[in-house]
Amino acid sequence: MKFIFFTLTLFSFLFANSQKEILLLHSYNDGLKWTDNITNGIKSIITDHPDYELTIEYMDSKKINSSDYFNILHQLYQKKFAPRKYDAIIVADNYAFNYALTNYKTIFNNSPIVFCGVENLHDIQIPNAIKSSTTGVVEYKEIKENIQLIKDSIKNLTTLYIISDNTLSSKAIEKQILDAVSEFKSKINIIFDNKIDMNTLNNKINKLPKDSAILFTSLYKDINNRYVPYNFLREFFKSSPYPVFALNKIHLGEGIVGGMMVDPYEQGRLAASKVIDIFNNIPIDDIKISIPTSKFYFDYEVLKKFNLVDSNIPLLATTINKPKEFFEKHRKFIDNVFILMPLFIILIIILIITIVKKVGLEIKLLEQNKLDNVLLNNIKSIIYWKSKDGTLLGCNNSLCKILKLPKDKIIGKQLKEIFPELCSKINDKDNFVNELETTIYKDNKKIDILIRRKKYFNKRNEEAGVVTIINDITDIKKLENQRKKDEQLIIQRSKLSEIGEMMTSIAHQWKAPLIEISTIAQELLYKKEKKEFSLDDSKEFVDEIMTQVQYMTTTIDDFRDFIKPSFRKSEFEINSSLDQLLRVVEHNIKYNYISVKIEYKDNKKYNVYGYANEFKQAILNIINNSKDSILKRRQKEDCEGKIFIKVACKNGFTYLYIKDNGIGIKEEDLEKIFDPFFSSKKNGDGFGLYMVKLIIEEKMNGTIRALRSNKGAKIFISIKNRQENENITT
Repeated sequence: MKFIFFTLTLFSFLFANSQKEILLLHSYNDGLKWTDNITNGIKSIITDHPDYELTIEYMDSKKINSSDYFNILHQLYQKKFAPRKYDAIIVADNYAFNYALTNYKTIFNNSPIVFCGVENLHDIQIPNAIKSSTTGVVEYKEIKENIQLIKDSIKNLTTLYIISDNTLSSKAIEKQILDAVSEFKSKINIIFDNKIDMNTLNNKINKLPKDSAILFTSLYKDINNRYVPYNFLREFFKSSPYPVFALNKIHLGEGIVGGMMVDPYEQGRLAASKVIDIFNNIPIDDIKISIPTSKFYFDYEVLKKFNLVDSNIPLLATTINKPKEFFEKHRKFIDNVFILMPLFIILIIILIITIVKKVGLEIKLLEQNKLDNVLLNNIKSIIYWKSKDGTLLGCNNSLCKILKLPKDKIIGKQLKEIFPELCSKINDKDNFVNELETTIYKDNKKIDILIRRKKYFNKRNEEAGVVTIINDITDIKKLENQRKKDEQLIIQRSKLSEIGEMMTSIAHQWKAPLIEISTIAQELLYKKEKKEFSLDDSKEFVDEIMTQVQYMTTTIDDFRDFIKPSFRKSEFEINSSLDQLLRVVEHNIKYNYISVKIEYKDNKKYNVYGYANEFKQAILNIINNSKDSILKRRQKEDCEGKIFIKVACKNGFTYLYIKDNGIGIKEEDLEKIFDPFFSSKKNGDGFGLYMVKLIIEEKMNGTIRALRSNKGAKIFISIKNRQENENITT
């Protein structure tokens, strides 16, 4: 029980600890492709953990960046997040990361921080107090590699126009862009423009010289602080007269040629994986900050538009919208050709195999039917099966024999017409009868039968009928009755074997009252000689004599009740039964200097249903075994004999523990001491404890076991309490 409790407690603890809450704080707004792709990457990991709850919050810093807005947002976050403790916080991009670092204690309650989409991490001052609680994924844009890619891809490139803006994320990589521009300024003309006006952008592009290209870094707000919607960018990409390369995969498929790009989905996926590592109790110091490598992506349709298909595209690049080759384009047709050519040959082979198998199966089925008939007709049990409407569909010879009818007179008939007595025993109106023990009379002979029935179903899984098997259990019933009689004889024999010791105990118990009566008689004679006797004097002597006689009567009544067998189950009190038993054997126990202590848990009365006298006999046998064990131990050493009986009740069962401090039971004998003919005593017959097992398990529906004990023997008895609907049976 302790182990089960510990297991359930541990399971509940683990289950409770699997519930995790994660806050995803985005710098930008919902609907922004960069933001949405990070979210999708995070969800691809979190979805595999249904116990993790993801809360998403958007700071919308691209559209609104006024101090008033951020003050209000800060107050909102204080109300919204300060009272809560998240198990982890994922921050996307620099603004959210900086905000989380500033408000690490006051708002986010020292929760672990995992960042992604953060640029120029080395320029961010992370407080020493939270470095050990921070990890994440750095966003690094390959500016130099993209300029080199554009130069290698476009022959005779003269001008590269780089588009950017003055938002926080763009400023984070401005130095990186300028450093890359300085390396290539001697080879090509590079224009770095971060003062874009949506109204004049197309004019600027149209003024670029021939053999120009565009590198798009980011453009969220123009020089007039207007938010740039993505529809404007999409239209710009598609209408540009020059090939547009980009640093971010979100623009792939929107009209750009391609480039060496960062993938926001990968940023989110890696960040979520680090959160899972934290939840798996990996120290954050061991979870390294990741800088995923940018990969080459291209759009075949745009490459074709600018005649760049044959340019120096890297071998490991991923290309979308690539046309299918001949085999891929006509794969279905080619597959059909290969399939149809051998199809007729395969069909002919299959047809031949099917015919051969069918003939073989028909032969096997015929043989099986013959075998089934032989087996069916050699079974002594009656077997028949009928349809749902009660029509007999088949039977074995045993049914023909008992009905004294041939099969052709049985099959096709209603069962109630040819075997009405059996039909009267089975009533399926309320519930289907699966198994039934009953009695029928045939030729004025009583037959005990066991009926077993099972429904069978057709190929549509609809009930088709019932198969019935009837076994003659008359001989089995006789053997069962004889077994019960034999068990009762064994129990009574064991009881008689205890009478000798009990008679000795009774004799000793009678000595004291007999001596007392003798003394009273002598005193009566003495007083009668000395003085005249009154009626009160006579009554006093009679009362004293009757007191002793009553004690002797109670003793002999207890003995008589003990040896009298119980024929009916009844409710009896364990407390009084044990007290009565101890009164009978009290002298024998005390004579051997053995103390018997009984503990009733909660000092309550314990009632059970069973056979009271047989129960007392079983307990007496165990006590006598304990007494013999203690006496055997005294042959080797002096010891105070003790027998302890504990009675308790739990979960519908009454338990008894009987423990002594005798020589105990060898561990290898614990499972064998209740077997018939097994005894550890020199002259034991092995029936005593076997009788105890019969009484407890067969007659009382209980359980008895010998338990391991460091000192002496320990016997455990469990008796199931009576259910409310249980009948008292003979």
